Amino acid sequence: MSTEPGAPSLKQLRILIADHDPVSATQTEAALRRRLGTGAQFTRSATLAQTIRAMLDTPQDAVLLELGLPDAGGIASVVGVRSAAPLVPIVVHTAVLDDMLALRALRAGAQECTEKGMAPESLVRMLGFAIERQRRLAMLEAARVEAAHRATHDPLTGLANRELFQDQLERALAFGSRYNRKTGLIFVDLDGFKAINDTRGHALGDLLLKVVAGRLLECVRRSDAVARLGGDEFVVLLPDVTSRRDVAFVKDCIIDAFRTPIQVSDSEFLTVEASIGGAMSPLDGAVAQDLLDAADADMYREKYQRRRGRAHTPTLGVLAMNAELEPLPSAAETVSRRREARLRAAMGRGEFEVHFQPVLDVIGDRVIAAEALLRWRDPDRGLISPTAFLSLAEDTGLIVPIGEQVLEQACRAIVQWRLANAALGSLRVAVNLSAVQLREHGFERRVAQVLATTGCPPDALTLELTESSTMVDGETAMETLRALKGLGLRLVVDDFGVGHASLTFLREAPVDGIKIDRRFVSQLMVDPRDMAIVSGMVRLARGLGLEVTAEGVETAEQSQRLARLQCFAQQGRHFSDALPLEQMTGLLHSRIGSSPRSHLSISRSSTAFPRPAAG
Repeated sequence: MSTEPGAPSLKQLRILIADHDPVSATQTEAALRRRLGTGAQFTRSATLAQTIRAMLDTPQDAVLLELGLPDAGGIASVVGVRSAAPLVPIVVHTAVLDDMLALRALRAGAQECTEKGMAPESLVRMLGFAIERQRRLAMLEAARVEAAHRATHDPLTGLANRELFQDQLERALAFGSRYNRKTGLIFVDLDGFKAINDTRGHALGDLLLKVVAGRLLECVRRSDAVARLGGDEFVVLLPDVTSRRDVAFVKDCIIDAFRTPIQVSDSEFLTVEASIGGAMSPLDGAVAQDLLDAADADMYREKYQRRRGRAHTPTLGVLAMNAELEPLPSAAETVSRRREARLRAAMGRGEFEVHFQPVLDVIGDRVIAAEALLRWRDPDRGLISPTAFLSLAEDTGLIVPIGEQVLEQACRAIVQWRLANAALGSLRVAVNLSAVQLREHGFERRVAQVLATTGCPPDALTLELTESSTMVDGETAMETLRALKGLGLRLVVDDFGVGHASLTFLREAPVDGIKIDRRFVSQLMVDPRDMAIVSGMVRLARGLGLEVTAEGVETAEQSQRLARLQCFAQQGRHFSDALPLEQMTGLLHSRIGSSPRSHLSISRSSTAFPRPAAG
């Protein structure tokens, strides 16, 4: 094994043994400890969830992975470990291994594969090879990332360069055109920089450029972008702004930042001035070059005004010359801002809660799952349905932290139910996934962390995504779905039939099932076309090997008709409203053992589920 800097010593390895068989795990650890000595550290796990949690808690040098883990057996365990810890070497160490299984494991991300019973010295050697191979792969990947960064970023300031910025701008404009959003652009040109560079030297000029870059970054959101186009020209991209006032606000922040002198030596300070111009799509241009030209022209108007002795105008700045500027927020903007403030305050006060609606297998007459549904318990207005605030939460990005809270509460609930009684061991919980969450970078890692933190088995969790959520950045969404599926959880297409999902998507996406939208179910008994559509959906799903669930079942007649169409998984008010956690827990426990069937039986002819308390 390599002795290069950064290569771990075999005798100081941290090895995670993921094996559901405690006897086998003990034997493996003892054999390795005899070869490696007391310096090696060993951790054990018996499930995929425990394995992921152990890797998140303590960095590991390698994982010895048994493919028979109870919550994610076979190749799914390799995919789950690789998704949670992309850089940790995986050595498949399993009881039975054929060539095809080994090849699949290697393709899924393992470095080595072997059957149990290998001589300890050979297993140690294999671990060393796996660690060295993964280390070199990591070095190559780091070099590739560094090369890609150098190709797209300014080497002096670390900001995006012209090429990357052009791509960012075009993407922002395409998104804005598709979803009717505005994009802001700010040009910044340093005044007198060439004279400083020529008379004081490039070292001082470089220092000023670095400081300017840092101050520009302090004025923007994480979703914004700052680039150096070259020389003393900078540009700021503001995706998804609501009005010119948003652009003017950032511009004024930049003006204030430039008022602070820059220390260039122990006793010398320089004040840098700049001409700043702004533009906003689509009013000033709907394509990249038009918007760039508009911001550039506005910047030169500002430069001309300053040469005539006019100072920067506070708050509105140079944008005051644009006739389209709204001098005050509109009534709609004021209402929207107040609603956003209330939403943020509600999140801070913990007013959001999760209710659960059971999903039934009507043939087995039992509850097989519970869908987690978000509710807002406002102290003044009572219980508020998400239809009243979900769009605002998505527009403001608040859906990301709110959605993570829902996911965590749902996972804790399913763990609580399963631990309380073995009869609930196959119960699953479903959580709705927003398109905003699906686009969030690293979302799959956050899901893995929630699973590990709560101890929720991946097979107990179903994520429901709408058809439309997969249409934006389709390939990126597909990669995220594959990563989520690799964790061992289930994926279901919600509201099926009302979006734009293609048959190709159903065939290629790693989904486990579909949920027929309530609009088709509601017309099932009155419109033959809807019955034909539902029947076709069921046959399509079953032909693709997908599970199918009908939501919004309101009557016994609808339930019976769906059953005749071979749709047996159903949910809706005919069976139960969505219930708070305490009521759902009581319902589950009260139903255990109340029927000769295995668990959670419910009479389809009864609506005896408790209704949520008023308010």
